[in-house]
Amino acid sequence: MSEMSGKRLYFASLLVFIAVAIAYGPIPQPQDYHDFADDREFIGIPNALDVMSNLVIIYPGIIGLAFVHERRKNPRVLDDETSIHITLFAGMILTFAGSVWFHLEPNDSTMLWDRLGMSIVIGSCISLIINDFWDRGLAGKIHLPIIVASIISVVWWPVFDDLRVYFIFKHHPFILFPILLIFGTRVYDKISGYYWGLSMFILATVFEFGDEAIFQVTGFISGHTLKHIAAGIGLWFLMVMIRDRTSISSEDE
Repeated sequence: MSEMSGKRLYFASLLVFIAVAIAYGPIPQPQDYHDFADDREFIGIPNALDVMSNLVIIYPGIIGLAFVHERRKNPRVLDDETSIHITLFAGMILTFAGSVWFHLEPNDSTMLWDRLGMSIVIGSCISLIINDFWDRGLAGKIHLPIIVASIISVVWWPVFDDLRVYFIFKHHPFILFPILLIFGTRVYDKISGYYWGLSMFILATVFEFGDEAIFQVTGFISGHTLKHIAAGIGLWFLMVMIRDRTSISSEDE
């Protein structure tokens, strides 16, 4: 099947996703989500492990920004692609800050800032996938609109008490990546970071839903804490892939 067929499949899948969300109806934020299984305090920090486990998320962001700064000296790296990398790694740092604040005082208003950071990471991943498998020029042109849309998807929730737009955006990479992996054209030699990253994000979701059950079984660590660790590992795989990969075209020169 052609690349055009892949694009049609992508847009069709996205339309189906949106149609299902519309048919499902509004999704309010359950207030019991804020009642985490592990609320133990340590050295004066409430919900200590949920707070401190966010360190796993900030680490790849800091390392990523450091090597992006160094790599900007390389003329082979496009400015648009650098912008995607900067927002991706900066989004990780913002996610760390927002999540720490949220877990220190869990409520809807602090969760907004937690999700804003995550939305920037997700939007940057969408641009990165388009850059790596679809069209580098297109990715550069639509990156800023994608980031704006990602922020709107979060702000939509408190304004309309509806998480559907955020959920559609949050799960967008899981639609886009498999389709472009099959029908797109690879720009770089390494793509394993996508496999490992998305796999760890799925595992993080499983841990999130098993928050209480995991804490009861282990007695010392909750599913939500493991969620942060799994997500941070996924972001680490993504960062390492970006750092270590080589352009396929430059290999042929």
